Amino acid sequence: MPFNQELMNGSLPKEKFKFYMAQDAYYLGEFGKTLSTISGKLGDLEQVLAFSQFASGAIVVERALHESYFVELGLPEEVQPSPTCLLYTNFLLKTAAYGNVETAVAGVLPCFWIYKKVGDHIFAEQDKFPNNPYKNWIDTYSGEDFAESVVKAIEITDKLAAKVSPSAQEEMFTAFEMASKLEWMFWDSAYRLEKWAV
Repeated sequence: MPFNQELMNGSLPKEKFKFYMAQDAYYLGEFGKTLSTISGKLGDLEQVLAFSQFASGAIVVERALHESYFVELGLPEEVQPSPTCLLYTNFLLKTAAYGNVETAVAGVLPCFWIYKKVGDHIFAEQDKFPNNPYKNWIDTYSGEDFAESVVKAIEITDKLAAKVSPSAQEEMFTAFEMASKLEWMFWDSAYRLEKWAV
């Protein structure tokens, strides 16, 4: 995607990164609520603990963004979500609140897994692009702490999937696919500086 290519080589216009960071801060707040909801619906205490930690991690990252990038980029305290951001966060919150827990877990997995894959790919290319202004963002999603969370999220999803019916597994795949599409749309919307049509 152009957004990720330009983020990787450091040529992404500041306005697009600024838009993205504001939307990401809003997203992470709602993502944290989603993860907390999932934690409360899980039965296995190790999984409850893992999702509680994921939730607090999302909020910690959101706070860190406020303290660094929000000041640096001059972002407003109150962020109005773009159409895509609102669609994505509402999908996650709805799935966590009204769907079965297995589907909800599958729905949040792309945020972990895709960011890890993208972060690793961009990080591996960094020697080609010294002095990248987006190095802090890149380091966040290629770090060991995030990698451990991703492995744990995948393991939990697989364990849950192994215990449900084929039709429930299909629901999990559907939620995973929808969230993957919304991940793509999120980056695309930032690149286009998406606005509400009305």
